[in-house]
Amino acid sequence: MSDIPDLPAEDADIVDEIMSAHGYDSLKKTQQLAFEDGILAPGNHLLVAETGNGKTLCAEAVTKKQLDQGGRVAYLVPSRQLVRDKRESMQEWGSDEYRIYSGPSAYQSGDVIVATFDSFYRAILQDKGSARNLDLVVLDDFHEIYGGFRGPGIEKAIAAAMYEGIEIFSMSATLGNPQELADWMDADLTVSPEGREIEIKEEVVGVGPQEKKDALTNFIRSEQDKAPFLVFNYAKSWTESRAEEVAKTRIFADASDRNFMEEMERKSQGELTSTLEDLARMMDGGVAFHHSDLPQNVKEWIVDLYEEGEIKCLFATTTIAYGFDAPVQSVIVADIKRGPDFVGVYEYVQWIGRAARPGYGYDEGYAFTLTDDPEETIERYFEPHRELEPVTTHIENDERFRWLLLELVTTGWDTPHEIEAFVKEMLYWQQMKQIGAWGREHSSKDERLNSRLRETADWLLDLDFITEKDTARQFQPTPLGEGTIEFAFNSFSNATLAGIRNFYDWLEDLGTGNLTRLNLVYQTTILADRKIDRNCSDELEGLLQEHELPVDEYGITAGILRWYWIKNLDTREIEQRTGVDGAYISSDARKVADTLDATKYLIDASPEVHRPEWLDIMTFRVERGVRRDEVPLVENIRGLGRHRVRKLREYLARPDIAGVDEMPDGSLWEQLTAFYDGLDNPDFFVDTLSGNVSGVGKRTADRIEEFVSDGSVDDEYLETDDEGVSSTNDSSGSSGDYTRGTSLDDF
Repeated sequence: MSDIPDLPAEDADIVDEIMSAHGYDSLKKTQQLAFEDGILAPGNHLLVAETGNGKTLCAEAVTKKQLDQGGRVAYLVPSRQLVRDKRESMQEWGSDEYRIYSGPSAYQSGDVIVATFDSFYRAILQDKGSARNLDLVVLDDFHEIYGGFRGPGIEKAIAAAMYEGIEIFSMSATLGNPQELADWMDADLTVSPEGREIEIKEEVVGVGPQEKKDALTNFIRSEQDKAPFLVFNYAKSWTESRAEEVAKTRIFADASDRNFMEEMERKSQGELTSTLEDLARMMDGGVAFHHSDLPQNVKEWIVDLYEEGEIKCLFATTTIAYGFDAPVQSVIVADIKRGPDFVGVYEYVQWIGRAARPGYGYDEGYAFTLTDDPEETIERYFEPHRELEPVTTHIENDERFRWLLLELVTTGWDTPHEIEAFVKEMLYWQQMKQIGAWGREHSSKDERLNSRLRETADWLLDLDFITEKDTARQFQPTPLGEGTIEFAFNSFSNATLAGIRNFYDWLEDLGTGNLTRLNLVYQTTILADRKIDRNCSDELEGLLQEHELPVDEYGITAGILRWYWIKNLDTREIEQRTGVDGAYISSDARKVADTLDATKYLIDASPEVHRPEWLDIMTFRVERGVRRDEVPLVENIRGLGRHRVRKLREYLARPDIAGVDEMPDGSLWEQLTAFYDGLDNPDFFVDTLSGNVSGVGKRTADRIEEFVSDGSVDDEYLETDDEGVSSTNDSSGSSGDYTRGTSLDDF
């Protein structure tokens, strides 16, 4: 099958086995060239080839050879959504013989660990599961090293592998300086001359005097036969408004006959906001939008619908620019500029690369770019003119350099020699220039690195992240430094070191007695940089002023989460009462909850503050949007989210509830157990709930019955609190008023 001259028989067998597992009967030119170039021989290798030319098969062959020799492999991808795909691909040929794992315990027990670049870097620093003794690291699609989001982690992961002497096989579709990167990684370089398997035809679309969304709508109408379209947009608001404009044309209305409004209500679990209603109406027209602030299950559903052909035009931010493999025939770049500046050529190449990917039956793909300057756009971006920018280091940035030094010191690289040795494995060292502007010669690279490390260490010393021993050339982390790295490694927060220091100072000034749920949530929104909106209703503004919070994006976010979201008010009611779009509250809540949970490491670092007993419960409530007495049910009963538990509470509050003469006042648990005991019949209990509580079917009712009959809850969940406002469904207040909490320390 492989038929590669001079390939050793055992290597040919490896290639044939993988080809057979995937159903391939011949090699592509890129694959042939890579094997002829010796990628199965010992040493580091870099393979650069166009999308669809078979790089993954090459990587799997290199992986299998290492496994057959008794080695362990880390197979690294840029994002978590790609982890499962790569694991399943390798399991097609290796599941019977090898442990191909992903997840937290993979480094302890896996022969192949499929993971992200960031997790590998952290595993090396902390030596999880003997990560430092791995034999091979595969870098899949590591061209994301270009970007500022994942790029720093990828550069550090590669440096970590080289520091530990782990063999590297790397592959990428788009690189502007492959030889320099190969030199950095001490790798043999293979650049495939094979063109893209399916050609992409590139065209400019002049905008002229029209508004962008009008030009876009008119163009899509004129080229509708080139659907499905994927439209990349700079801003989330533009993504939504442009999708709405195209949906109004109804040109793709025959894409599906599904009831998207009904399905959206199920997907949103009863939290159908005005924005999600608008999205469902667009979907009826064969159009949708996709960006990071949509609920996760809605985003996944939209992608599935697009892949199934139920959506013909998808508007998106760059959240799906990488790793999105779907039946796109045409990509439209709606915004080739960010403000006054053109986007990177590497970004453009990635975007249009989503078109006409192999396996979807297209003979040709299309890339259309809206522009006010057609000539410059063609010259800058289109083949054969375009020139990819070189990949450059991300550690030149002061903030990232400080994080790197603190990460190293905190995880054991605590001497200047060890730190310098690690930094010299970075692309930063490779690209440090000897000659400056107008030929001025700099001091030596070693002197400049030493000077910068000293300057960075002094900054960390001044802010009390590290200390320096008086008797030895050695650094050590302070409790704040250790807490900061634990915070970073256990959250997805992009908090800066200065921001963390400010949060820590706030804790120190506050002291334990004054740490409340409200002020901690507020400070966490600042740390997480979560901002819902600038404007709000008089009701919310009044609450903010009463509790001395600023009426700004952070205050509004904290107020909504603290007084409305965890009260488990219906999201539509939150919209009406706060004046804020409710569609993205759940995504903001998850991000704030993630950061809130990680603040425990900063709180533990402070000698002035003790971790409050309520922190874990509060974190859960912010993430899930439920009241305190609802926590044990939502936490323990699968399928019982904020909408269903709210409907359960509303049913138990009815005056005519069957089987109970008088429902006791008190917590949800007390009312539910009273209802269960009053019926004295488990089957009737299940039938009553499934027949009367919206969203609760037989399976969920069975789980509720099982929990109530066998379980118990702690006393803290038997307490009720008012959370600052009253719902329209509560007997304690009306829809237009707010009430203060029953306990001052609740705030």
